[in-house]
Amino acid sequence: MSIYCTPRGAKSGSEAVYSLLDHVFRLKYGKRLPEIKKARYGKPYFPDLPDVHFSLSHTKTHVLCALSDNPVGCDIESPRHISRTALKYFSSPAELTLFEPLDLWVLKESYVKLFGQTIAAMRSLSFSLDGKKIIVPDASVEARLYRICDCSAAVCSINAKIPDSIVLI
Repeated sequence: MSIYCTPRGAKSGSEAVYSLLDHVFRLKYGKRLPEIKKARYGKPYFPDLPDVHFSLSHTKTHVLCALSDNPVGCDIESPRHISRTALKYFSSPAELTLFEPLDLWVLKESYVKLFGQTIAAMRSLSFSLDGKKIIVPDASVEARLYRICDCSAAVCSINAKIPDSIVLI
């Protein structure tokens, strides 16, 4: 699995994140980015490469791309306040004692992206900690939180070792 992040620059979020995907794909496979389609809830995929998985995210300042041989979901957010209403909607009181609100948001968002679900699914997810290991609702899923350039980021993947760090370009 490869995880890359870069400042967004002057491009729009979508433009910048697809540019990063193109760069990462060329690095890994040495060829042009193939056709991309979107599944029912918007999860992008390569129809001609079913064994190549990726996830994309962008925020005001950065873009994030995870490319893997296993299903993957990622999310990145710039520092921001999350309202009490949103906190009540997507988290339990126990989760808020274990995780910072923005970390919990990116963790849940990356899990939802992994499975191509809607954001409404975040409410039923419950994460916990065992020491520093994140305990995920599905035992086949591994999750990791990151801090990169003041942003919170998370990656979730099925049956894959998630790198300890994100490559900053």
